[in-house]
Amino acid sequence: MRRPLLALPLRVWLVLSHGFVLVLPVLALLGTGALGKDLRDQTRLNLENQSALLALMVERELDRGDDRPTALTPDNLASLATIVGRARDQTLASVRIVDTRGQVVASSSGVLGEHLTDMPEVAEALQGRVGIAVRPRPAVSRSQPLSSKSRRATVRLFVATPITLGDDLVGAVLVSRTPREEVQAIYQMAPRLVVGATAALAITLALAIFYGYLFSRSLRRLAFASEGIAAEPAAAASALEPLQASHIAEVADLATSVRTMTLRLQERLDYIGEFASHVSHEFKTPLATLRGTIELLQDDPEMELGQRALFLRNADEEVQRLDRLVGGLLALARADQIAGRDNVDLNELIDEVIERRHLDARIGDAGTARGDARQLTALVENLVLNARQHGGEQVTVRIVAADDGTGFDVIDDGVGISPNNLARVFDRFFTTERATGGTGLGLALVRAIARAHGGEVSVTSAPGATVFRVRLPQA
Repeated sequence: MRRPLLALPLRVWLVLSHGFVLVLPVLALLGTGALGKDLRDQTRLNLENQSALLALMVERELDRGDDRPTALTPDNLASLATIVGRARDQTLASVRIVDTRGQVVASSSGVLGEHLTDMPEVAEALQGRVGIAVRPRPAVSRSQPLSSKSRRATVRLFVATPITLGDDLVGAVLVSRTPREEVQAIYQMAPRLVVGATAALAITLALAIFYGYLFSRSLRRLAFASEGIAAEPAAAASALEPLQASHIAEVADLATSVRTMTLRLQERLDYIGEFASHVSHEFKTPLATLRGTIELLQDDPEMELGQRALFLRNADEEVQRLDRLVGGLLALARADQIAGRDNVDLNELIDEVIERRHLDARIGDAGTARGDARQLTALVENLVLNARQHGGEQVTVRIVAADDGTGFDVIDDGVGISPNNLARVFDRFFTTERATGGTGLGLALVRAIARAHGGEVSVTSAPGATVFRVRLPQA
């Protein structure tokens, strides 16, 4: 398989991801415009406070004498010129005072006589209400360095506040300023943030390196153990056992799954080895008999007809035995391969076998199981045939369904199974009826089918009562 172009070690991915998370808040502030909006809101509030304060100062200045003026002029505002200039120097805000006609009578820039009635915020203020406006600013402001006091934002805010003497409106104060830009604000806060940012970066890198080491160590051990599965599954399973106690839950789960797979693989390998040994042993006898028969017939072409018929009959029996062995092996191999799972009525299935094998009636209600009807029928058939072959005169099927499952017993009244043979009855190729054609695969097939359906089969035996019990999950 082709290696991905961007294949990096886990530690590098963790450093990159932690670094991205570290800068993500800054990116969110800049990308969503939240910081820019907050900076504009702060500037607007400051301008509202400044314009209100300047309007109050103008009102007090005009109200100081005995004869209060009825209009604003450059002469009666001369004493405020210094204050307006200092406000501009300290706040970088432009200040202009207009009379009721919208004409500038005082300005932080010194330019007087300009009419501002075309500005909506000024017209709003001359109606007795605070007016606010936001206007684009020339792009030349972007050329200002980040360290400059000049603002780099592309908009400028305007706030106009009315000036009143008693109940009379005499003019308005117009204050304007450019808010700080997001990048400029972050840059100007950097000297105070450098310590915290350095600490955060150091902690981020330390965590990324530590967790990268922790993760990669567990994964390397897991990879090393997995590589040994093909060579020596038992040793690989032992190497995976410590990883099941890993502090990383996913690694522990994966180690558990791989170890389970390894143990099953070892069981399968053991099964294949044992199976091959048994098959070779079971096939040797009939093959040797066939080979000897053929040699005898070839060596003695004038053999008596009765002797020849005996040899041919023996050869035919061995061929039939081989045929039964092959059929049993195929059925055993297919026992784990359930073609499809359907709801199977066990009552109907058992009744069919009872009728076909002329047994006593079923006792009880077995309900429904989930599985392959063909294989479940083979399971019942093999138990009944085994009971008939080794039992006495009576074979009974008794239902043992319960809340947690269903099942049945196959009971015969024969002489029973000896304690030595009882533990081996489900082993492949174990049979006490080899002389009569037994292959030792029938009960092994029963257990394989039961386990493939999520159930189990067990046996108890005493003289006069041998019971094979099958338990299956209820559908």
